[in-house]
Amino acid sequence: MQRRQFMIGAMALAFSQGMAVPVAFAAGDHVAQAIDQIAKAIPYGEQPHHSSSFVQHIDNAIDHAVMAQRTRPSANVKRAIALLRRARRTAYGTHMLSYSRRAARYAQKALADLQKG
Repeated sequence: MQRRQFMIGAMALAFSQGMAVPVAFAAGDHVAQAIDQIAKAIPYGEQPHHSSSFVQHIDNAIDHAVMAQRTRPSANVKRAIALLRRARRTAYGTHMLSYSRRAARYAQKALADLQKG
């Protein structure tokens, strides 16, 4: 009897763990998260000594934008991803003001593309 109760409990636990699948964001939610991350990154792009924070927010925005592109492909999102990657390459590992501002401009262009759709 105890073995049967153990097996039923183990199967119930396994079944409940299998049913707890994380809910994925819709494409619009990923775009909104990407926009939020870019908005947080832009002020850091204006300050060269915060380039690591800028790059971190841009990386998060790229992740969300890629997921939005996979969910619902869009030319604007694709262009925004390219601009975000360019911003990351420009700002990564530098503390020069001109590079930081250029990266922030790329991020602003990507933000405009994501807001279009």
